[in-house]
Parts: sequence; structure tokens; C-alpha cells
Amino acid sequence: MMQKIKYFLIVITIGLVFFVLPVRAAVPEVKVKDEAYSAKFVSQSIVDPIVMEAGSAKTIVIKFKNTGTVAWNSGGSKFISAYTMEPRDRKSAFVSDGWLSAKQTTKIAGAVKPGGVGELKISLSAPSKTGEYVEKFYLASENYSWVKGGYFFLKIQVVPKEDPVGNKAEATTQIVGKERGVNLIGINSKKFVVDGGADVPLITMWQNGGKDTWKSYELIDSTSGKIISQGNDGVTSGGVVRFDSAIKAPSQKGQYKLELKFKVDGEETSDQQATLILDLNVISDSSTPEETTTTAFVPRLSEEPKIRVGVWKPTSVAQFVSYDDDYNVFTGGVLKGTLSKSQLGTMSYTGGTYGFRGSGLDFSSSDFIRLEPANSQHAVFTIYNYEHTVSWKGPMNFNQYRGVAEYRLSEKGTMYVINEVLFEDYVAGIAETSAASPIEYIKANLVAARSYAYYIKENTDKHDSRYFDVVGTTGDQLYLGYQSEVLMPRVAEAARTTRGMMVTYGGKIVITPYFGNSNGWTRSYVAAWGGSSRPWLVPVRANYDAGRAQFGHGVGMSQRDCAIRAEKDGLDYISLLKYYYTGVEVEKIYN
Repeated sequence: MMQKIKYFLIVITIGLVFFVLPVRAAVPEVKVKDEAYSAKFVSQSIVDPIVMEAGSAKTIVIKFKNTGTVAWNSGGSKFISAYTMEPRDRKSAFVSDGWLSAKQTTKIAGAVKPGGVGELKISLSAPSKTGEYVEKFYLASENYSWVKGGYFFLKIQVVPKEDPVGNKAEATTQIVGKERGVNLIGINSKKFVVDGGADVPLITMWQNGGKDTWKSYELIDSTSGKIISQGNDGVTSGGVVRFDSAIKAPSQKGQYKLELKFKVDGEETSDQQATLILDLNVISDSSTPEETTTTAFVPRLSEEPKIRVGVWKPTSVAQFVSYDDDYNVFTGGVLKGTLSKSQLGTMSYTGGTYGFRGSGLDFSSSDFIRLEPANSQHAVFTIYNYEHTVSWKGPMNFNQYRGVAEYRLSEKGTMYVINEVLFEDYVAGIAETSAASPIEYIKANLVAARSYAYYIKENTDKHDSRYFDVVGTTGDQLYLGYQSEVLMPRVAEAARTTRGMMVTYGGKIVITPYFGNSNGWTRSYVAAWGGSSRPWLVPVRANYDAGRAQFGHGVGMSQRDCAIRAEKDGLDYISLLKYYYTGVEVEKIYN
């Protein structure tokens, strides 16, 4: 049973921001003396996390585009290299003989003109201590200036070294009991800020670092013995299993901890990483809102729909990899083979011909390329060479998505990477609210977002020539995919809580725009955009916006006013939606 200061779990650092203001991750502060020295991250030869055996060596190639106005010259006095950060000028745990010093990597090689791309080759020598490391760096022009935009980091997982016959080397500390080679290699966070009674999303990835196959495995609450997640499909040596779990938070406000243990074949193991100690900050007591449960609603659709999102316009090749699942590769409707898990696939288009190479496949076709997960529709993939950063969310690259990927030329000749994804996975990846906002406001915002997306999908043809339903930017809705779920677990939880819920007027699902804040009144659809009247989109009083300058188009729901109304007036998400969208109902469209 959970008690205060007992053991509880959580994953993901949540930046506390007032209501709907964006979350900003801290980037080390440096003084850029000369902005003629500027860089933009392009790619990394091995995706994070970089897995290394203790004592082993690896070389990582990181590419940067010279976005400044002067050339980089490795032979000059102002050559470009990277220095360790946080703390600045510290001795790196991964320094090797190729570095200029323990705090400074090698140089970016050759001469790189403005607009060109340079390579920084970093040789890593793994320490003997296993665990997770984050090595942070900043590019600098030697003895002259920091390079604008030059911050980057490497996530490195150091795993135990095995001897030639497959046995693990002697551990750095003595462990009593049976070892199975359990390595925790991924987790969305170890600290959560949640409301009382909420479901806490926990995502963990475990690697079999031993030599024996795991026949069965489970993650349990060590206090109650309750099974959190389990599997029995067998994990061979070096294999990885992923758990997408949900843990119920205590109902009362307070600080809690949870101890979770990873069991193999029904037995506890002495592996240090098989035990998780997680912190939970419950910021409010659980409350029971007025009859807002979904059980009273009769769904209209027999199954959850999918939506197609235009996420990227590559100018050349697109590189695809999934660490979750094998992916079947199609051209048009023809299966060409399977791209194995963790293998990189490269898609290209030249002179009217699509090409694909990877995992033993090498073919050309006149039809577009489609990659479908072999086992799970929720599988996560990465567009490896796609850089998608958002300024207020720090250096995170939002290039991971669930479901299907297509590499396809539009009717107007623009290449797109399209993500076809289940509707709820799409909604969980929408990043148009702060995770620190009141939970009923977040629910209201996501129901409006879900309704908007479904309406656009079913009732408009504005993206038909590009073969998708919505664009993944604020042109429709800011969709950041899987990593947004990881960064904002309360938003992902609100999506699950309101699953299938949409706004209707006169029995029809309607468009539900929303915006930053009003000047005290929202605007009508006609006042903003003309055309025919939308009777659910008429002016309503937004008291908490009074005296402010309007931010956004002004139609529908004011995000700021809604967040404060949820906090101060105690309204649930259905009441909030009915306030901003006049005469509507909130219905469950699918289970």
C-alpha cells in the first residue's frame, strides 16, 4: 500500500510553467563574441542512446552546418572544436587519446565554407562504471568565440563487459544473489508531478545483458507485489523489451516514492538496475467531478480511426529506423521485404524513381514507399536525419513517431514524410498546451484538438493533393509525436482520459478552433474569417482575459481564460467546452 514517503515511480522532467506558457529547457549560457561563427546540428552517426561496453571505444561522427559568414578551417588559429559543459571545462568520463584535452574534443576537420557541412569525429572511451551518462558540449572557435547554436549532447549507456566465453566481467561492486544481466536502457522519467488519483504513464526499456534467454519477465511493485507489466515471449541475449505502463497515483496531495523490481523467470535478480526508486509529487487531492465519465456515451464509430500527418519535407533522402518493431516495406501495395528492428533504411527519389536500401533490401520502384510496423500499430520509429527542434522546449529533436511512415511525392512535386497514426496516438503527441496547466483545462484543449483534427480529416480537402489530412505544424496543430508524450506525461494522460471524446453541434462533429488569449471577449467565426455563420462559434465573455491584448485569431476557446477558469472556478472539461462552444454536446465517438 502507498503511504507518504513510500516508494513510487516517475519519469520525465516537467518544467513548471504558469498555465499555457511554453516549457523552456535550460541551455548553458555562453557569450558569443562573434555571431559570424554559427552552426546548426545536422546528424549523428549513432542514435541515442549510444550503447557501449565498459572499457570499450567508439567513434561518433556529428555533422554541423556552417550557418555563419566565415569559413571554419582546421588549420587556422580559430579552428572549431567542442568543450565540455555543465559543469563547463570538466574532465569528460569518455576522453580518449584523440581528444585535444580531457575537456576538449578533436577539431572539425578540413575547411568548411558558409553553408557547408563539417564533421566532428569524437572518439569515446567508455569508463568501467556502468550506467547512463549524458555528455554535454558546446562548439567554440579556439581562443576567440563560442559558436552560436553550438550546444549538443550525447546520451550514452555503458553496459557490463563480457569475457570471450560470454560471461560478464567482474562487477565494480560485489553483488550477492543471482544475476540475469538486467540493464535499464530507457525510461521516460524518474520524477512526476501529477494530480491525485491520476494514471502515471511509465515507459521503460530493458536489455538482456546476460547470456541466457529470459523466458518470462515482469515489473512489479515491490511493496504490494502488484504486477505493473509483464511478458513471456522470450528475450534472447542482447534483446530489448519495452513496457508501456500506467501507475495510479495516490489520491492525497504529498510526496511519495515507489520501489519497482524487474523479475526474470519469476525470480528477483541482484542486478543493480533491476530495481527502480521513483519519486512522485502529487500536487492536488483527487476530486470527483460531476458525471463526466464516458460510460454513458454510446460510440458512433466501431473502431478508432487513423489520421495522416505531413511531418517533414525532405530535400533529399530520408533515413528510417525503429528500435521498437520490425517494419514491413511496401511500394504502393506490394510487399518488398522487412526492415529489421534497429536497422537503418534509406529512402530516395531521383528522376521519377523511388529507391530503398537497408537490412538486405535494395530496390527501385515507380511507386511511393510505405513502412508498416510488423507487430504493433503503436510502434515508435525515428526519422534519423530529420532535425525538428522547438525553441521553447530546449535541444530535444522531435523526430520520433508512432505507426506508419510514407515517403511520397505530392501532386505538386514536393516530397513528404507522412505519418499515418491511430487517432489517440496523434492526440497524445499534440503539443499546444503546457503540462503544468490545470488538468481539466488540458482535457478540454485535447478534446477541442481531437474534434478539430477529425473535422478537417472528414470534411475538407485542403491537403488531398499532398496525400495527408493535416500538417504537423501550427498550420493545423503542432504535432511533435512520441517525444512529446515523453516530455509531457500529464498531457498524454489527459488524452487517454478523454479517449474518443469530441464536440458536436446538432448531432454533427464540428470544427473547434482555439487560441492564446482574448481581450475579454472571444470573436465569432464570421468576424474573423467571413463566410457562413457557425452558431457554436459566437462571442462569449472571457473574464480572465479582460484588459489584455488579443493573442491569436480570437475564435472559440481562449486557452488562457480556460486554464484560469478551470483552476479558479473548478469547472470540468465538459463544462469548459460547453462554455466556449455555444450549444454543443461532448460525445464519445469511439471506444
